[in-house]
Amino acid sequence: MSPQDFLNVTSGLAAVIVVIALLMVLWRAVTTHNDARRAVLSDVIFLAMAALFMCYSLFDHTSVTYEVVLFAGFFGALSTAAYARIISRGRR
Repeated sequence: MSPQDFLNVTSGLAAVIVVIALLMVLWRAVTTHNDARRAVLSDVIFLAMAALFMCYSLFDHTSVTYEVVLFAGFFGALSTAAYARIISRGRR
C-alpha cells in the first residue's frame, strides 16, 4: 500500500466518522428543547463542518485550505463566546 493510498483510506474513514457524528448532533439539535443545549450543539455542528472541509481538502487540494480552517477556528471561538453571552443575558 502506497502512502497516497493510505492517506486516501484514512481520510475517507475520517470523513465517514465526521458525517456520522454530524448526523447524530443534527438529530439531537432538532429534538432538544433546551436553548443552552442548542447553542452548544450549533457550535459542535460548525466545528464538525470545518473538520469535514479538512477531510475534503485532503482529497482535493485547494489554495485556500489554510485560510478557511484558520477563519473557522477563529470564528468558532467568537461564536461560542457570543452564544454564552446570549444565554447568560449579558451577565459575567
